[in-house]
Amino acid sequence: MATALATSLLDEIRDTFALSGTELARLFGVRRQAVEQWRERGIPSSRQEKAAAVAAVGDLLSHRLKRERIPGVARRPAPAYGGLTMLEMIEGDRQADLVAEIRRSFDWASGS
Repeated sequence: MATALATSLLDEIRDTFALSGTELARLFGVRRQAVEQWRERGIPSSRQEKAAAVAAVGDLLSHRLKRERIPGVARRPAPAYGGLTMLEMIEGDRQADLVAEIRRSFDWASGS
């Protein structure tokens, strides 16, 4: 069961951001072969929080943007992220900051 959930989550992340296997592995700071092992054995506990946060980023974006635009948006450097792309933020283990910034950017009620 855990491997089915891991595969589903990894596929969701890969598909949402249109990532190659190598790019997906880079997000987590591992080799492509490690991600393939996660598909068989499950995502290690040390990476589960990050995987959930990355999936949350994709979910937030998919509710506000056309799905086909997400990969381009995620690869575009933005001043709000210190000139980094969303994917670079994730690679640098700043996915929690990214989730907060995306929520803030879509919170029109706050006037931000």
